[in-house]
Amino acid sequence: MAAQEPSPPSSMENNKPGFPKKILANKLEDKHLCNCCQNILRRPFQAQCGHRFCSYCFNRTVGSGPQKCNACIREDIFEEPTSILKPGCAFPDNAARREVENLPAVCFNEGCSWKGSIKDYELSHEGKCEFMILPCPLCKELIRLNEQERHNERECPERTLNCKYCKEPFHFKNIKAHDEICPKYPMICEGCAKKKIPREKYVDHIKFCGKFRTPCRYHVVGCDMSVEKEKIHDHERVCAHEHLNLLLHYIMGMKVSLEGLQPQSLELAGHKAHELHQALRDLEARVSQLTPPPLPPPATTLPTSFTPLPSSVGAALELQLHSEKTKVADLGRRCQELEVKAGTFEDVVCVLNREVERFATTIEASNRQHRLDQDKIEALSNKVRQLERQVGVKDLTVAEMEGRLREMSATTFDGVFIWRISDFTKKRQDAIAGRAPAMFSPGKKKPTY
Repeated sequence: MAAQEPSPPSSMENNKPGFPKKILANKLEDKHLCNCCQNILRRPFQAQCGHRFCSYCFNRTVGSGPQKCNACIREDIFEEPTSILKPGCAFPDNAARREVENLPAVCFNEGCSWKGSIKDYELSHEGKCEFMILPCPLCKELIRLNEQERHNERECPERTLNCKYCKEPFHFKNIKAHDEICPKYPMICEGCAKKKIPREKYVDHIKFCGKFRTPCRYHVVGCDMSVEKEKIHDHERVCAHEHLNLLLHYIMGMKVSLEGLQPQSLELAGHKAHELHQALRDLEARVSQLTPPPLPPPATTLPTSFTPLPSSVGAALELQLHSEKTKVADLGRRCQELEVKAGTFEDVVCVLNREVERFATTIEASNRQHRLDQDKIEALSNKVRQLERQVGVKDLTVAEMEGRLREMSATTFDGVFIWRISDFTKKRQDAIAGRAPAMFSPGKKKPTY
């Protein structure tokens, strides 16, 4: 056995350690255990020392070089070189493999009733049990294999969905945030109640939607009405008087504000500016008088008794001069601002005058149309009265003709008179009750009882 020294195969089927002990239905024996992982042998290999290992465990042990057999050390039978594990010193133990694969096995997953051999377990049930508990790769929640598809599609909070409108992927936890920015999300117009308008086209829709309610153009001056776009001109025509009143109050408020901003009238401000300019010229004259004249070149070394102007007085005058200049510049700037505001006020007044003129023209046209309508109504009323008179005459003529027709129908030429009484039962009951005791025949004026 040791002379053959076959190498363990390195196929993909040997990349698992031993079977878990829980799958064995009968009593577990030590000879069926791997001396490395202590699980049931999977594709067992026997080393030259006689101990068995799983193919995966043996390859992993000797992958980094020769190793001492731990089983030999535990059993105190270590002997070199027999107890040294190295590549090529073990062979597949097919007898032990057949013995292990024929052992009865059960599934250890809770709820699973599968039974069979270890060979059947490896071929058809391992890793495929519907009751196997696995962590979700996204949210790490432990779920059963048979519930994994439903969890991934409906329950996982980290699952990725495709928007049914724009087809863009997003995380389920961000569904509300995506609906708020989705360019294809269906919107409902508040005006015409049209549905399924993509968000990217909603702004263009409300620009041309005649039913969409928009604030009145005079909302800046106090009109709080929201009107449908197609009725905005009717609203402005009907409420023109109210709009003009609001505009007038707004302009008067602006005027009061402007008068509150200016400290005095423009005339007083100009007078103040003139006084400040005069004071400025007086200060400049005083400064020129106080400035000492230039000294002549000294011809001799005679002593002089000139006392220069104190520097504090000159500094004070310069400071006062600068202050007055600042006041003049500030007053000039405020005058310019007031002139600009006055110009704006004049423009607003011009606009108001044009609106008043347009309103007066509209009122005059409405009055003229009203008079025309009144004349037309009066003419139609006269025509109706004339037609009513004609209808009355026609009714009299028809009644007269009906009377003649009845007389002619009652006329006989053979001496036999036939009196036709309509609604005889009712008239008989009226006669019995005393409500109508008499009737007249068409050809007689004498009452009949």
